[in-house]
Amino acid sequence: MSRKIILGIGNPLGGDDAIGSFIARRIHKKLEGKSGTARSKASARQDIMAIDAGVAPESYTSVIRRNRPKQLILIDAADMQLPTGSIRLLPPHKIKTMTFSTHQMPLSALVSYVQEFCGRIYIIGIQPEQTEGGGRLSASVRKSGQRLVDLILDDRLDEIEALE
Repeated sequence: MSRKIILGIGNPLGGDDAIGSFIARRIHKKLEGKSGTARSKASARQDIMAIDAGVAPESYTSVIRRNRPKQLILIDAADMQLPTGSIRLLPPHKIKTMTFSTHQMPLSALVSYVQEFCGRIYIIGIQPEQTEGGGRLSASVRKSGQRLVDLILDDRLDEIEALE
């Protein structure tokens, strides 16, 4: 059973839209000990599962249901009309009206479906600079993504401001 499941959502060919996937892969590598000092920390974090859900987060509902995490963290690029790279916790009622990356199922439907299998659900948006096909992550979004990796692994999500 995983105490925490992270679903990184995004299109790897969509510029900043790939930020959720980038974060999930980065966390996964740190937990496997592939990035320096994280090797010693990985054994204490075996209760974290990081999944690059790409553009189909709904494909992982069975994983969520089977593991019944205490925390489910959904990460996606979201147009919040904020400065590029801004990170915000998104209240569930806000996700019905927001523009997210190009995935199949609306996040509101995904949350509704899995909420009975989870303790707390965090939806985290990062303001993209550009989401053009074939582009790379912008520097400010990449920097925000790396900061979010640290916040997640250090259990410091309370430091993220909520979207008003």
